[in-house]
Amino acid sequence: MNPESTDPPDEASSAPASAPHVDAIVVGSGFGGAVTSARLAQAGFTVTVLERGRRWQPGQFPRSPQIREGWLWEAGRGLYDMRWLDSMLSIQAAGWGGGSLVYANVFARPSMDSLGKHWPEGLSRAELEPYYDLAGTMLEVNPVQVDPATGRVPDRTRVVEDLVEQMKIRSATIRPNLAVRFGPTDSWAPNEHGVPQRGCAFVGECILGCNRSAKNSLDHNYLAVAEKYSATAVTGAEVTRIERDEAGWAVWTNEGSGADEHQVRRTGTRLFLAAGAVSTTELLLSSRDVDRTLPRLSSTLGRGFSGNGDYLATSNLRRGHGNLTTGPTITTTTVLDVWERSKPVWFQVQDGAIPRAVSDLFDQSLPFQRLRSWWRRIRRHDVTRSIAFLSMGHDAGTGQLKLDDQGKAQLQWANRQQSRLYRAEGRVGPAVARIIGSGVRPAPLWSLFRKPITVHPLGGVPIGADGNSGVVGPDRQVHSYPGLYVMDGSVIPASTGANPSATILAGAESAIEGIIRDVTGDSSWQAPEWARVRRLPVPEDAAYRWMGTRRRETAGDGVVLDERMHERHPDGVGPGALQVQLKISGLDTFRTDPEHRLSVAGSIRVSAIPGTHAVEGQLRMFPQETSYLMRYDLWFTDGRGRNWIGIGVKSQRGRGPVAKYRGLTKLHLEIHPEDDTDTTIDTELILRPLDVMRNGGSIRGTGFTLARRQKAVLTFFTFFARKTVGSRRRRPGKRSRRLRR
Repeated sequence: MNPESTDPPDEASSAPASAPHVDAIVVGSGFGGAVTSARLAQAGFTVTVLERGRRWQPGQFPRSPQIREGWLWEAGRGLYDMRWLDSMLSIQAAGWGGGSLVYANVFARPSMDSLGKHWPEGLSRAELEPYYDLAGTMLEVNPVQVDPATGRVPDRTRVVEDLVEQMKIRSATIRPNLAVRFGPTDSWAPNEHGVPQRGCAFVGECILGCNRSAKNSLDHNYLAVAEKYSATAVTGAEVTRIERDEAGWAVWTNEGSGADEHQVRRTGTRLFLAAGAVSTTELLLSSRDVDRTLPRLSSTLGRGFSGNGDYLATSNLRRGHGNLTTGPTITTTTVLDVWERSKPVWFQVQDGAIPRAVSDLFDQSLPFQRLRSWWRRIRRHDVTRSIAFLSMGHDAGTGQLKLDDQGKAQLQWANRQQSRLYRAEGRVGPAVARIIGSGVRPAPLWSLFRKPITVHPLGGVPIGADGNSGVVGPDRQVHSYPGLYVMDGSVIPASTGANPSATILAGAESAIEGIIRDVTGDSSWQAPEWARVRRLPVPEDAAYRWMGTRRRETAGDGVVLDERMHERHPDGVGPGALQVQLKISGLDTFRTDPEHRLSVAGSIRVSAIPGTHAVEGQLRMFPQETSYLMRYDLWFTDGRGRNWIGIGVKSQRGRGPVAKYRGLTKLHLEIHPEDDTDTTIDTELILRPLDVMRNGGSIRGTGFTLARRQKAVLTFFTFFARKTVGSRRRRPGKRSRRLRR
């Protein structure tokens, strides 16, 4: 017996079955456990991997419309464990491969800027960079390929890319790396680890478990490597108790079912916990507060829990054609870095396939089937046109897991601490709906009860220098309990803002390498796969940079307005005209810029140069320390390929409102060829009263919401009015023949 335990095991556990002692016991076969078991086995340790779920074979994953037929852990130990944590719903998987069986395959690195002060040394993006490459090589990741049946990317991919093109944020959208095997769909071939697989058939069922064995889940790579190096896999083994033992550590499991259920006690020199953020934290809390086998566990246990800012919304597109349920579950990632309540909010949105099996399952499980069927016909609801929008961002990460009276984990969570993130994520729906012409609805659990859903639970086992600041040290070893380690997402100290599986893998790779070197004394030990590791593309980094720049440039939101001026002619208005759109990307930058610059794009026609030509440039509006009201710097190419430069100014002559109006409605424009500064065309463009009214009425905001667009317009009007009324320009002297740039 463990001398630290004050509560003896119950009678049923007093004489459990036993198993041979091993060097290491790994609890859990998900992202952290799979890495740990593979590397320990490769280093020559005897390893036992305990997994509560079954080993799912191709063709065995549930597809029945009946909820009790293989779907739920609580109903026959099925695939999904839906953990109601009181203030949040956490969705987990059970099976050999853990969450990799049902995740959406995305292998993404967080942005360099997103790993803030809560991120401990050793887990920064820069330090983990080579381990991301190692993990990505193990999973054989690459972006979505074309569907072999159609020869093109999934319809859903094209829908999203067209959508962001219309939103003018195409550069923020990328096709992320996916742990999916692409290639021949009907023939089996061994992967890099010798495991037979087939190519993806684009059936869109990744999150239900791949019945075709095209998903590069952990049973096809890391776990296969572990077993190749003689690790022992024990499925159907649910850990109920851990305690210290004379030989190291003892683990109690319930195995079998029904009349065959029995307890087994296993011992190992070292114990590695990797059951997932919720289950690992729950097991440690139980060991400290219920079984009291680990009474010296840190008081920080359970803190720092994060739902990774997960937010789910769905839509059914009535416009267009195509089947949106095909392809890998996720094929695109759109990075958004927006202003919310005058502060930046950073998050990502991914497209999501809604499998037909899920639609059928909900249809059979929910009441009022006839009424819902009638309503779908009225609304022209086509299940193949349904799409999910999956968001992730940086929540506060201040949740705390505690045990309830039944010894189950419950979460203390305050939505108000994540209000800016949730509000920003919620604004995506209306913004998208304006373009696609279909409503975008948040998950009912959120819209009705304000309860978030997470498929990426993180935290609960803080890393710290000692027991006062964390449960484990930087080496993942539990303070006060040598030989006990935590290797999963529970040690991730904050939201990653991206799909966290890659970070869990890379962090585990780095940690287990250090552990093996420390235990064996071999400071040069490394995974054999390093010999073929390649530097993987990181498409998300380009989107991070682009959106970060855009957010800085659009601070305060922006406005666009149309301006049309006509060439003055001795007999009135001539044939020439300048018709452009003026754009301010961010009013904060615009107002602090001494020259108050706007971009200019449109067309120009002057009587001295045949044709109408595309023109671009910039406008300085009420620049400081100048003698003019506005200055236009324009560039265009004529029909013969000759480049022209134009400089125009609006100047005020005299005093009073009439002089100010005349100055703002008359542009003196000088144009000369780029290669001939001695040839100059002088002309004058004017704004007629009707033009003034039309130009003023064209002003519109470019903010993310209606309120912000209205505020931007008001801000610009206020700026323009103050400058118009209050500006006092130096009276220009005799105008030179040429205005210099």
